[in-house]
Amino acid sequence: MSIDKYSEEIKKAYEEHLEKHDPNSPEAVHWIGKNKTWLRFKILVKIDDLNGKKVLDFGCGNALLLDFLNENDVKCNYYGWDISEKMIKVAKNRHPYANFKVVDVLKDNLKPYKGFFDYILISGVFNLKTAPDKEFHKKWIEAILLRLWSLCKKGIAVNFMTEYVDYEDKELYYCPISEIAFFCVKHLSRWFEIIHDYQLWEFTMYIYKEPKARP
Repeated sequence: MSIDKYSEEIKKAYEEHLEKHDPNSPEAVHWIGKNKTWLRFKILVKIDDLNGKKVLDFGCGNALLLDFLNENDVKCNYYGWDISEKMIKVAKNRHPYANFKVVDVLKDNLKPYKGFFDYILISGVFNLKTAPDKEFHKKWIEAILLRLWSLCKKGIAVNFMTEYVDYEDKELYYCPISEIAFFCVKHLSRWFEIIHDYQLWEFTMYIYKEPKARP
């Protein structure tokens, strides 16, 4: 199976899950409860002051991140992309005036968006694993991050399930920190932060185009 075909499998899995839940809920996109979801968003947006920035919510699902931004009075230029037409339909119904687009990042022509966004936020997109081989899933993640890196001017905030857990679900991907850090330095940037000190079984990475602190 090719990497882009795998995206279709992930899309199908999310759409099947969506049909079983309230489309306005965190559960519709494989999250559990507002409190945990909002904590996840709170960590993501700390990558920088997003006011006035162009921000891509990649794998936006039902666009709960936009709810969080609105509730916290973050005045950014928000864009929501998802591979699923069904997810984008839900997002548009929830936020009729926001900028949403159906995008297959591994297939579509992204040249018009090169350097277009200031920041790209990625929440929970890489957690669900349908491939039995976790190495294949890892390659899929890396292919997507490589494509997205050229679209942002300042950086990417992305979260992953941590490998430091007391139980593993076979349908989830637990990302080794050492492996994603190695990939980041080799292919994206050596300027990154890892946040692993919040009460979810995950960690968040801020990957920057330029260093935050200078001598």
